[in-house]
Amino acid sequence: MLNRFLIIVLAIMLISCETTEFLKFHNFNSGWGNSEIVEFNFEGEKQDSIKNIDFILRHNNDYSFANIFLISELVSSENQIQVDTLEFKLAESNGKWLGETKISVVEHKLPYKTDFILKKGEAFKLKVKTSMRLNNEIKEIENLDGVLNFGLLIE
Repeated sequence: MLNRFLIIVLAIMLISCETTEFLKFHNFNSGWGNSEIVEFNFEGEKQDSIKNIDFILRHNNDYSFANIFLISELVSSENQIQVDTLEFKLAESNGKWLGETKISVVEHKLPYKTDFILKKGEAFKLKVKTSMRLNNEIKEIENLDGVLNFGLLIE
């Protein structure tokens, strides 16, 4: 009798727990080109919720910079637009990667929006592009070699 009760309670707990995680990736064939815009579409769930939105950047040792600059444009279905220029540190001054290294791939979880209110049924379009320049240069770097993929994580 006790075993049946525990199984029923466990089943109810598993059914009531919905996964609130959103994870999508954009893969690159030969690095991230400066004219290549990565786009993600997502929307609110069944109820208003507060979420953290992070970027996931994966690269190999061909990536030759200690940071990355990104320009993001977040557009809501209510046509509210938020544009941000973001810099993320990817390596220590001695060259050691800050992300999690798996064989020859380094994965960075980069915070984008914390405690973001995702309203029920509201749709969003997020566009992200790079904006990297060499020191004392005006022209953008044409391609970020070594970037394998870029993802959006909502949890």
